[in-house]
Amino acid sequence: MKKNNIKDLESLNRYIAELENKELHLQDELHHNWQYFKTDFGSIVRTSILHKANVEGRSSFLYWLFKIPEFNNSIGKTAERLTVKLENLIVKWVDKIADKVS
Repeated sequence: MKKNNIKDLESLNRYIAELENKELHLQDELHHNWQYFKTDFGSIVRTSILHKANVEGRSSFLYWLFKIPEFNNSIGKTAERLTVKLENLIVKWVDKIADKVS
């Protein structure tokens, strides 16, 4: 910040007014940028994700998503749980069918 020569109350008031004007300008700029971000958030995210996929040579969002280790691990754990539940369900159905046949 530049040094100001504040010599009296009038120069202090001018400097305060100058700072308040800068503050208003920065608030307006921040508000404008925030509105832009809110309205274009979807396109910003899509562009950044698809750009990364194109740079890697893949255009598939799913390919990029499955390269995330945490996502891949959680899908694997979920698939394992679903497989166990499906296996238990099939065993129960087979038991019910066997009971009806015999």
